[in-house]
Amino acid sequence: MRSFRDRLNVLLTLFEVFVVISVSGVHSQHALCKEIVQMGAQCDPFDNCRLPRDNDQDIKYNCNCERSCLLFDTCCIDSPYRSPHGSVAPTAEMKCRRTSGSGSPEVYMIDYCKNRNLPRETLCESDPEEKNDPLLMLLVISLKTGKTYKNYFCAICNEDTGANQLHIWDVQLTGRSGTINGNILPDLTYDKTRFSWYVVGEDMDVYIKVQIPDVLKRVVKKCVVNLISNCSSNWTDVSVRQKCAAYMAQVAFNKGWEVYWYRNPHCAKCNFRNIKAVFFAS
Repeated sequence: MRSFRDRLNVLLTLFEVFVVISVSGVHSQHALCKEIVQMGAQCDPFDNCRLPRDNDQDIKYNCNCERSCLLFDTCCIDSPYRSPHGSVAPTAEMKCRRTSGSGSPEVYMIDYCKNRNLPRETLCESDPEEKNDPLLMLLVISLKTGKTYKNYFCAICNEDTGANQLHIWDVQLTGRSGTINGNILPDLTYDKTRFSWYVVGEDMDVYIKVQIPDVLKRVVKKCVVNLISNCSSNWTDVSVRQKCAAYMAQVAFNKGWEVYWYRNPHCAKCNFRNIKAVFFAS
């Protein structure tokens, strides 16, 4: 009987702890939301989950409401998947990288072979221009895992190759060459002196741009390269530092001709930005 009572007491204690944690998490969410409004840094509806989202890529939202936000550490302040205990570090394999071509998106991708015990796949980490191979710039996404890879060879060396699960991104070619036909790659070579691709046997530049296929726009996650996600080393307020790490709600600031993006208003604050100067251009 005593054993049963002991177990019951333990369960009740755990339940009380769970309730306290849950309540404190909800309180933290509402307190943070209120503070952001008071700071004048709210960007409704792009920095919260109050309204349904038909397609996360049609308009560039400043955070992510879906379960995948745990993978990228991009959860909105009111996402049901955001941890109330602080930031969950994103998996180190996912990096925010620029894709090839002017105007091409910046996305989270895997650009190396993470299992160093396997034979090294040099083409995964190779530069398309150095290897003179435009196929190396064609990103692929695994429909099984939702992960985007720098190229097909990166998916191979990371063993993410389920049957019919890899989808190659679209490619757009522009130029005056008569051999350019839609998104079919002709025989191209790279001229290092002109910093340009051209069709073999011709002397006209060809410009390559990779694009997210329409059917994958909800799966591929865009990002901001060089997003500032940490406080200045001179910042001493621990509370603001914790809030900087707690959620995603990207904000931008101009400095001359440059635009600087911060993870959220608190990250901007702890880098000594004047919050009144914030803007939300995507």
